[in-house]
Amino acid sequence: MINLLNHLNLKIKNVVSKAEIILKEAVEIRLRINSPVLIKTTKRNLFLDENIIIDKKDIDDIVGNFTKNSIHAFENEINSGYITIEGGHRVGICGDCIYDQSGLKGFKNITSLNIRIAREFPGCSDKTLKYLLTPDKNIYNTLIIGPPLSGKTTLIRDVAKNLSDGFKNPYFEGCDITLIDERGEISAVYNGVPQMDTGRRTDVLSYCRKSDGFFMSIRALSPKVIISDELGSVNDFEIVQYALKSGVKIIATAHGFSLDDVKRNIYLRDIIEKKFFDRAFILSKRPLKVNEVFDFQRNRVIYNDLD
Repeated sequence: MINLLNHLNLKIKNVVSKAEIILKEAVEIRLRINSPVLIKTTKRNLFLDENIIIDKKDIDDIVGNFTKNSIHAFENEINSGYITIEGGHRVGICGDCIYDQSGLKGFKNITSLNIRIAREFPGCSDKTLKYLLTPDKNIYNTLIIGPPLSGKTTLIRDVAKNLSDGFKNPYFEGCDITLIDERGEISAVYNGVPQMDTGRRTDVLSYCRKSDGFFMSIRALSPKVIISDELGSVNDFEIVQYALKSGVKIIATAHGFSLDDVKRNIYLRDIIEKKFFDRAFILSKRPLKVNEVFDFQRNRVIYNDLD
C-alpha cells in the first residue's frame, strides 16, 4: 500500500494517508475531477476531506507518476481502459476516448481514475478444495460465478496456487497449470514479473486472448488444468469444447449473481446446458464467501451456506 500511495501527488497523498484505518479495508480509490477522493470498501463508501477537490492537474500528475511520464509505454493497456502498476494494482481510466479504424486507441483529457487495490488472501480457497477434486484425485471442470467485488479473481488465484503446489487435506500432489490471464488481474504481471503467487507449477499467459491461450497451452505447455478469467464471449464455446476434447480440465470465472443469472448470457447458457462444466461455485456479495456448490451431473446443490 505504501508503494501505491507514493504514486499519488502530494495533495491527494496527504488526503488519503489520513484515512489509514479505512485503507486497510479499501478495495478501490476513486479519483474524479471536481469531486473529493472516494474510498470504497466491501461494506461502505466514504468521501474523504470534502474541502479538497480533485482537479485536472491532480489527475495528470498521478497518471504521469503511474506511467513514469512515459504514457506510450503503457499504450496497449491504456487501449483496454486501464494500466497495471507495481504491486498488481489496476488503474481504470475514464475520459475522452480516441478511435481510429482499428478501434479504441487511447484517451485524452483523462477525467477520472479508479485504483483497484490488489490483495492476496492466502488460503481463501482451502475450504472449497474438496469440491474441486474427484474421488480419483482428478479435477472437476468448475465455473466460479460471482457479482462484482465478490472475490472471483482472488479466489481463482488461490485455487491456482493450491492446485499447482499441492495440498494435504484432502491430499493432492499438485499439477501443471496454465493460467490464461487475459486482463492481467490474476497474476498481476508488472514489468514481466508476477506480483501475485499463483504456484510453482503454473505457466502464465498474461494479456493473452483466451482463444489464443487455450490453443497455445494445449499444444505446447501440456497442462492438466487451464485456469481462466471471465467466460461469456462468442468464442468461448469452441475453446472450452476443444480443451475438454483434449483431456484438459478447466476452471474459469463468470459474472453473475446466480446460475440463472449467468444463463442469461447466451454463450454461457450453451456451455452450461451442454454440461461442459461439472460444478459451479456461486459466490456471495460478501467477498470470498461461497454460498453454494452446484453439481451439474446430479443437478443439485451439494453445498449450501446462504447468508
